[in-house]
Amino acid sequence: APTPAAGPPVAGFVQRVRDAIRASLREGPPQVGEVAQQLHVSLRTLQRRLAEHGTAFQDEVDAVRRELAFQYLKDPHLGVSEVAFLLGYSELSTFDRAFKRWTGLTPRVWREGLEGD
Repeated sequence: APTPAAGPPVAGFVQRVRDAIRASLREGPPQVGEVAQQLHVSLRTLQRRLAEHGTAFQDEVDAVRRELAFQYLKDPHLGVSEVAFLLGYSELSTFDRAFKRWTGLTPRVWREGLEGD
């Protein structure tokens, strides 16, 4: 059994990283150093603990953005540009490319598919 000194469980730590990323998105692209500070760990510790769990900071940023993108795009009151901004993208084209990487579709085409159902 793990000792109490081992810290929070894997999922707990990764979830805390994701929560910090989610909270910082409106300020622009999440910065690994700022997230480490929020979690009261060193940059190196943050990177090492994520690596121990088979992930990396940028992978977690991507996961949070992907999850929120689907949620926001389901809201017809939010324009695609607003969604990009809420996800911390400074350029709509960067969001378009990321979304296409996740789904094979642009955000607009994906949203049109929702409306077509």
